[in-house]
Amino acid sequence: MSMEKIFVADSYKDMQIVSEPFENEKGRLFVKVKGTCGRCGGSGHYSYNQIDGTRCYGCNGSGIAIQKVRAYTEKEYNRMQAANERARAKREAEKEAKARDLVENAAKYKHEVALKLGFGEDEKVYLVYGDDTYAIKDELKNLGARFDPTLKWFFSKEVALPEGYKLYGMSFDELYTYNPQTKWAEFKEDAKALVSQKMAELKGPSTSKFYPGVEKERIRNITAKVKSIRGFEGAYGYTTIYTFTSEDYVFVWMSSKCDVDFAVGDTIDLTGTIKKFDEYAGVKNTYLTRCIIKPIQ
Repeated sequence: MSMEKIFVADSYKDMQIVSEPFENEKGRLFVKVKGTCGRCGGSGHYSYNQIDGTRCYGCNGSGIAIQKVRAYTEKEYNRMQAANERARAKREAEKEAKARDLVENAAKYKHEVALKLGFGEDEKVYLVYGDDTYAIKDELKNLGARFDPTLKWFFSKEVALPEGYKLYGMSFDELYTYNPQTKWAEFKEDAKALVSQKMAELKGPSTSKFYPGVEKERIRNITAKVKSIRGFEGAYGYTTIYTFTSEDYVFVWMSSKCDVDFAVGDTIDLTGTIKKFDEYAGVKNTYLTRCIIKPIQ
């Protein structure tokens, strides 16, 4: 059999055939081809070892490798090419059908994602607004509310809430960006800020101010009132969040200490170190650490 009638797969067609065709034990044709080493890409170097340095073992450092590959007669080659073309056409048809489905049913898939994320049939969520939603968290759970770090407590439909709390609706498109290719959605970059803005609008203009100090400054003997005590279970145990108010200043202390001798509504003498300043929902908060708190009778 002459060399001209022998074919190799397209991935080897640019390599030089350097042997006569030969058969293996199953009667299939093979030839040897010479080309750029597939291990080192022709550089002759690969990973370092103490014996041979960076010499590539695939080509013994020459950058050129000789390998045995399957050879085909013209009839076998044409049959293989036809099969490859049918497979390619099938993949293209499936890809086009998938793309067409994503376009034609985009609204349907988006709606399904919205439902999975807790939105209602109207693709809206109803967020809970109030000064201390932690205080009613058990009641909210019983009513079917879900909690998300960005949205906080929310419902998929409007429900009746305890006095002093209200709902405000936000749409899926306001909060999420839907990806039709992956059929999933991610929060928009400004989603958290938008939720905070909505809460601030409901609360109305705030008169709160940052305490006139700097980070790491020790402030002492501030007369304040305990506004709220709440907390959460985290990876390192339970954290309690204490909120105090003094004139137009709002102080927040986060601590693992929960055995305290004061309650909500008490007046206290507050000493602490300024940790940071942060604004949430229009309220300017001064965060403290290393607090010493003494009740004032």
